[in-house]
Amino acid sequence: MFILRYPNDAMIASNKNGKEVDMKKRIGISIAVAGVLLIGSISALNAENTTKESVAKKEAQVVINSSAPKSETAAKAKVQEANSKEKSEAKTKAGNLEANTKAARAARLQRVFASEASAHKGIQKAPKEIMEAIDMSIKAAQAIKAGKVDDAAKNLEIASKDFKKVLKADPSLDLVPLAMQINIKTFAGDSKIIEEAIERAGKLLKEKRTQDARDIVLPLQDEMDFITQYIPMKIYPIATKKAQEALKAGKKDEALAILIQGFATFITVKEVTPIPLMLAADMVNEASKIDKNKKDDALKLLEMAKEQLKRAELLGYTGKHSQAYASLKKQIDAIEDEIKGKNMVEKLYEKLKGSFESLFKDVREDRVQQKN
Repeated sequence: MFILRYPNDAMIASNKNGKEVDMKKRIGISIAVAGVLLIGSISALNAENTTKESVAKKEAQVVINSSAPKSETAAKAKVQEANSKEKSEAKTKAGNLEANTKAARAARLQRVFASEASAHKGIQKAPKEIMEAIDMSIKAAQAIKAGKVDDAAKNLEIASKDFKKVLKADPSLDLVPLAMQINIKTFAGDSKIIEEAIERAGKLLKEKRTQDARDIVLPLQDEMDFITQYIPMKIYPIATKKAQEALKAGKKDEALAILIQGFATFITVKEVTPIPLMLAADMVNEASKIDKNKKDDALKLLEMAKEQLKRAELLGYTGKHSQAYASLKKQIDAIEDEIKGKNMVEKLYEKLKGSFESLFKDVREDRVQQKN
């Protein structure tokens, strides 16, 4: 996007001869030029509709010139008309191809998102007693703030009973998941665009233009985040019990402080799955199902998969798994060589799919924990 900055009307600039030039004139010229460009653009858009009219005019002009044969004039007009139609058809095909490409990408993204989400369905929600106990402890804190000590005492009593019941049934309970949130951040730029952005940001950092560099780097995220909140069952119920005891002793401020400290023990875990890795795995899987006679289709998908792995590396998702990513690329190279040769790729595909699954498992175990 280009931004035109118009100066203040009162501003004056100097030309090469040192004479002062009124900026209003410059702005007027700029607007006039912009108007010409706009008219040119509109004319270009309507070119297809005016083709026949243009051809007719050219025919008429040449007919007036007796030195040009009419048959030659008509032939030239037909050629020009055919070229115009060909350009229009090519433009339409290009537009359809772009639309189909976007639709195919959207469908693939939807497929990989659904697949990754299903891999996290194994996380079970907390029992209803735990959810009720947390709700009661929150209401107790609100009641203490409102000066309703009796209501707070009743709520804490219910919370303590619920926690006691759950822990009696399963004393080994530790981190129990309460809720999960899924955040998706997408960046569609290819590896070349990413490389250029990184290079530009690097130059800005050298110039100490940190904030400008940040604006360039910040959008470079292509990931699916799973954020899960856990309650520490070896800590929080104890805090609730102590708050209940403090409240019975008439120490309502202390009880409130204990509850607030208890809320702070909740843990949030963030799991990041790179979208390029998900796309690469899906492309390999699709390539493995293509008929052996359609070598070009399979090779195209495998090249696309390698491009996604390169994007993952440039976006900084490889980290400690850099060797695993490099191994995936080598295995894809081996499959490509085999397709170009004897095309005995079944076992190679199975090995590659297994490598993807192994990396996914390791990536999903890379959890970032932080206390609320």
